[in-house]
This record gives sequence, structure tokens and C-alpha cells, in this order.
Amino acid sequence: MGKQQSKSSRTYKYNNSAPSTPSTTIEHQKIYKPHDYYDPLPPPNSKIFYFKENRRYPNLNNINYLYPVDDNESDRIQDHHYFYRYIWDNNFSAPINDLLNSHGSKILDIGCGPATWTLEVATEYQRSKFTGIDIAPTYPIHTKPHNVEFLQVNILNGLPYADNTFDYIFCRFMIFAFTLKDWEFVINEICRVCKVGGYVEFMEKDILFWNEGNFTKKARSWFAEEFRTKKNVETIISPKIQQFISETKHFPEIYHAERCVPIGEWGGSLGKCYEFIYKWGAKNLKKAIKDCNKETDWDSIVDKCVKELSENNGYDKIHRIWARKEEFQPDMESRVIEEI
Repeated sequence: MGKQQSKSSRTYKYNNSAPSTPSTTIEHQKIYKPHDYYDPLPPPNSKIFYFKENRRYPNLNNINYLYPVDDNESDRIQDHHYFYRYIWDNNFSAPINDLLNSHGSKILDIGCGPATWTLEVATEYQRSKFTGIDIAPTYPIHTKPHNVEFLQVNILNGLPYADNTFDYIFCRFMIFAFTLKDWEFVINEICRVCKVGGYVEFMEKDILFWNEGNFTKKARSWFAEEFRTKKNVETIISPKIQQFISETKHFPEIYHAERCVPIGEWGGSLGKCYEFIYKWGAKNLKKAIKDCNKETDWDSIVDKCVKELSENNGYDKIHRIWARKEEFQPDMESRVIEEI
């Protein structure tokens, strides 16, 4: 990966109050060691789901995951992976090539889903050891590379690993999995289990459009308000991720990069592909929308928004945020560096 050029930087300055923690208990009383072949991992529990309108959803009280968890959604996540890998021309932005090529580096994929990223990167970097965790066991249980393992974990109950366990931690596509309070807790947990000198990285897409028309702007604003007030979900999450990383007082420099992604025919084959994926993802939120407002014809709203965005040369942005962990400093002020 070539050296990127810095565009600008800004400084976060926050008070040092302790982060709030969800009122949950640790399900995993045991602390696991990655790839401990003398202590096999427990088998996944697939009896945590319920079905509604032929879609499968997790049935746990303290999680807020709004997407279904079934084959259709797994296919969408895999398409998402390949699409955004093309957008970025890589699978990560943190400067970790040497780390991944080192023997025995430990990598954690948070919310791995069907584990497309985990399996692909683990196949390329066979000297490192990869662990994927998810509350829903849609990852492959039996057929996987020798350097990959999976553990069923509800991160909102805490990560079942000791402090300073992993060299690199990757987390993406979780905007509709966590409330704002969850995000704060999750980022603190990720920081806790990351080694000093190791890296954390996040990839998320805010629900925000450029060149949107009047209908799309109105629908997006309604969507954001409904999810904020009824689901406690923040739809502009990338600035909050940077904020919560900064508040851990472990990251003096936080790097941020973004890519613009066209929606619709005006963007050529890329735009048409993204239109298809975007509609797919938006319509898979139908149950969450119905929970908020039972009278809404969500599919029609999605179709009209995407049509308007295409006609207006609309686009959105995908964000990556990464940082290297340092020793805790109570007075640390993080500097956010914008990368090209």
C-alpha cells in the first residue's frame, strides 16, 4: 500500500469522564485465548432466532440489530464486501502489511457475519491468526483456513478476551447493530483488547447523500428521526466513532479517509451496481421501519429515493477510521488526520 498524503488535521478535546456502560452481564465467564488448540471453542448456539414474514432475526433482549440474519442478508453482506473492496482497492487502510506478514499476529474481526473479509485476508496472510466473532453464527463452522477460528459472542456483554490480546481489530457495517451508548461501550472494549502498538479500524457509511432531491431529503430526515427516537440508532455515525476512540485516551492520532460512491446510471457500471446493492440493503430494513411506522410503504419510498438520486447525480460516502494504540495518557488530545 502506498504512502497516503495528509490533507488536513483537527483536534478533539473532551472531558475525561468515564464512559457509560450498558447494564448487561458477561455471558462468557471464561476468558478465551485466541487459537488455543488445547482448549477447543464451544459450538455455536443456533437457537437464538425467530422468524417473521419468512425472515430470520436474532431473539435476544439486549441487542439492537435491525437487519435480518438469513441467507439473503448474508449474500448482501458478501456483495457489500466485494463492492467496497473495489472502491478502496484493498481490504484495510491501517498500515499493517508488515504486521500481517509477521508470524503469529492476532487479528480480530468484530461482527464478522458470513466472514468474507476474515477468510479472504486470512488466506492472503497465512502467518497471522484470525478470530471472527458474531452473535449470529452465519460464519463457516467446519470448512475454513487453518489460521481462522470463530466464536459466538454478544459484544454488548463484553469481549471474552484479556486486555492487550490482539494486534489488529477490524469492525465494519455495524451502523444498524448498535445504539449510540452501545458504540461507546464497544469501542472501549475494542480498545481494551487491542495491544499497545496495535491498530483498530472501522469502516462505516453514514446515511447522508449529496445532490439529493427534495423527496430524498425529506425521507432521509424522517428515517433518521424515527431511528433516533424509536431505535436509539444514530445514522451519522462516523464522527461519533472518532469521538469515542479519542475519549479512550489511547490514540494520539486518528486517521480518517472517505470515498465518494455514485448512485444510479449516471455513475456507469459502478453506480448501477451500487444502486442495486443500496436498494437491497434498504429494503432489508423493512421490519425495522414497520416497527417504527406500520403505515409506511417502505419499498416505494426506497425506489423513489434511488430514482431521484440517480437523476440528480447523487452519491454518498464510505468512511474508514483507523488508529494506533499507545499507552493511556489522561490528558491526551487526539489529532484527526484526513487522508486522501
